[in-house]
Amino acid sequence: MTSEISSAQQSLLPLPAPMAFALAEGQVQVEGIVGSLVFVSPDADFAVIRLDVPGQIRPVVTVGALAGLRVGETVQIIGRYEQHERYGQRLRAEQALPQLPASRLGIERYMATLAGIGPELARRIVAELGTKALTALEEETFRIAQVKGVGKKRAQRALADARARHEERAVMVFLQGLGISAAYASRIRKQWGQAAITKVRENPYALARDVAGIGFQIADRIAKAMGVEPLSPLRLLAGVRHALQTGCESGHCYLPERELTARSVLLLAPPLPDDAPPNSPPPPVDEKLTEGIVAAIASLRSHGETIHEGDAVYLASLYQQEEELARQAARLTQAIRTRVPTIREHDIQLTLADGQRAALSRVETCPLSIITGGPGTGKTTIIAALVRAYLRAGLRVCLVAPTGRAAKRLSDATEHPAKTIHRQLNLIPGERAKSAKDLEVDLLVCDEASMLDLPLAVTLLRAIPGGATVVLVGDVDQLPSVGPGRVLADLIDSERLQVTRLREIFRQKEGSGIIDNAQSILRGDLPQSAPIGDKQADFYWIETDDALKAKDTVVRLVSERIPQRFGLAPLTDVQVLTPMHRGEVGTEELNRALQVALNPTAKAALGDKPPAPGKPTFFVGDKVMQVKNNYELDVWNGDIGVIIARDEEDDLLHVRFEDEREVTYDATAREDLELAYAVSVHKSQGSEYKAVVVPLHIQHYPLLRRNLVYTAVTRGKKLVVLVGGRRALRRAVTQTGDLLRYTGLRERLRSILPG
Repeated sequence: MTSEISSAQQSLLPLPAPMAFALAEGQVQVEGIVGSLVFVSPDADFAVIRLDVPGQIRPVVTVGALAGLRVGETVQIIGRYEQHERYGQRLRAEQALPQLPASRLGIERYMATLAGIGPELARRIVAELGTKALTALEEETFRIAQVKGVGKKRAQRALADARARHEERAVMVFLQGLGISAAYASRIRKQWGQAAITKVRENPYALARDVAGIGFQIADRIAKAMGVEPLSPLRLLAGVRHALQTGCESGHCYLPERELTARSVLLLAPPLPDDAPPNSPPPPVDEKLTEGIVAAIASLRSHGETIHEGDAVYLASLYQQEEELARQAARLTQAIRTRVPTIREHDIQLTLADGQRAALSRVETCPLSIITGGPGTGKTTIIAALVRAYLRAGLRVCLVAPTGRAAKRLSDATEHPAKTIHRQLNLIPGERAKSAKDLEVDLLVCDEASMLDLPLAVTLLRAIPGGATVVLVGDVDQLPSVGPGRVLADLIDSERLQVTRLREIFRQKEGSGIIDNAQSILRGDLPQSAPIGDKQADFYWIETDDALKAKDTVVRLVSERIPQRFGLAPLTDVQVLTPMHRGEVGTEELNRALQVALNPTAKAALGDKPPAPGKPTFFVGDKVMQVKNNYELDVWNGDIGVIIARDEEDDLLHVRFEDEREVTYDATAREDLELAYAVSVHKSQGSEYKAVVVPLHIQHYPLLRRNLVYTAVTRGKKLVVLVGGRRALRRAVTQTGDLLRYTGLRERLRSILPG
């Protein structure tokens, strides 16, 4: 029996040497046995456990990233005690290090959880072998098998289970020993399983590529802890890759090689010493660093990760998408249509202006056309005319928009169903969209087309069959998409497609100060404020150069003055839009201040002291925004809702969105929620609000552009209030064009389509 069981054994991975964790102020270290699992989230990232601690009568309720722990296991917790109003004192785990049990009680309870053993057999094993039971299981398994009731098969099952758990402990101890939090360690283990130690040792920078939430900076810190040299090819390659990806995330489709090199040097060069004087010049660039970066750029090219076109360095995926978008636009433009209705005003019961008739005429003559113009220029009327004409002719109509809010507005305005592009195409991460033959339409209209980034635009056009009529509608003077590309502007600037620019203002007769001032901004003129006492006006400018005063003014406007004077609800009707996230009048500071001012629950919990910087604490009643598409929960980037309930025991948030849907968020999904009392101007694209308050300060200098302030102003339907200094506003209205974006779509279209 000895030889048979021993042959099934393999050497267990040795646990990494225990790490010495220095406790920060307020931290405690507690070791105990998992007595029970109160709650485990579906993704196992969050759990509530009761920890039996030697010397304590009552178990310690512990919450946090405690994935993979089982009843009976010994664990060392490093964290902080917190007092919960409903559940009392709890230990919030920041590190969770599984341990092999050493006491008789710990060993017995641990062995009771092993496959094939159970409480009674565990009691017998420990009664016979004492504290040597675990050693016997690993080295002399036959002794376990000889205990009454166990036998060879049970002993083998227990050994296999113990080995698997040993490996899991090794992974968690190794990762947290590198300074990785328990939450990230859990993600890494779920992504790579038992191979995590090997993969991290081989290339810690793979973490940034493969594990959600771990970027280059975290991976670089881990690599440094592992002794990776600053000029290691692994580090240089990861840094160059990160610099290029960051460029694409900020809107570029490619970076010139010289700029990619410069960005990589800035990222990878040693930081200034902590004791360096303020405004110290950077140290000279190490020639070896530059040489290594050039070699890394060449390596990315040789491995097919990038494509070089002259001086332009593309991620291969974006290069292919840009080429395909040009081909798809050419395909749709040159297609022959057989089902194009003639649009007559008396048939569709709409009265049209000359510019609108010209736009409809171009739709009749060209399969792919663009309609652009500012607010009040009649774009929605044209869409309504198209919908009526095509439906009257018995043809199939599809209306889409990049965001849920824009789709709902489009549906309300045309009385025809509209969907987001993602929902219309059944877009799921990692899967291709519907093929062209699956999207059966005669007319497709995409509203808010200025928001189309390169990947979304190519996916949409790919799905449209040849012979369909395609109309892209948007305001090209707004900010470009958040993602890579300036698709609408490049399509227009190529001069290869039919474009109608609407300039006549149809809402002019309503005396809209919002529209008048939007037009002034486009001309480069400063907007004109109505007198502050005028209750009938819809546009005001409150001048102040002081950032803190501007912040206080914004808070008072939203919480007191606008609700009192205009009868608008501060939470649902008023939206603060700001250019940047940082600074006294950025989204972070404004959200902290508005959270306390508008949410009594938050004020009661936080008092007068502002929350600490970093990820915000959510409270029932908070206004929140989804900032990434979540296909499982069916919530989308830009959706805004209010937290209506919180389940503290299960660590769940319940959010009601504007379309009355209620969505439940666990700890992982909650990472894609942000406070939305104040949002960036970019995030407001495709949305309209009854009132907007827009702080503009010289702190926002790098982003102050005409299209930014124009986009912000045109989000307001009934009221716009600017708060800021004349210098900042003058800078904004006089700086034309986008912040530079490197794209090649315009030239690709010119090379494919005739003039």
